[in-house]
Amino acid sequence: MLAKKPSVPAGPTRDANAGRIVVDTVNGGSAFSTVRFGAVSVNAVSPGDDELRRNVSSGQAALARALPKLVRPGVTVKSLAGVPLFRADPQDPSRLIREVNGKMATGRFVNGKFKVLSAKR
Repeated sequence: MLAKKPSVPAGPTRDANAGRIVVDTVNGGSAFSTVRFGAVSVNAVSPGDDELRRNVSSGQAALARALPKLVRPGVTVKSLAGVPLFRADPQDPSRLIREVNGKMATGRFVNGKFKVLSAKR
């Protein structure tokens, strides 16, 4: 006699209606929007044309203020004494470069610890 396999619970499934917006224009001439995320539904009155225009213009103004910061390339990382900074080695992407207290070393992580393969000054 063959042993019966234990049942495996089904994994999480994505609801086809998740994030879908349903517009109901029947209620009193104002449009109601319903946004559904799984078992959660959020009902709200749709904004009017004036409010939409105001929100678009304020969003564009916010983007104009943020634009100088967004177009500047790079990230500034401040290093603290004794705290190592790691980055990929441009010559060999399988290796890392560790910089700590002005000293650089190339290596890899082995069992959660950095193993130095070559040290640089």
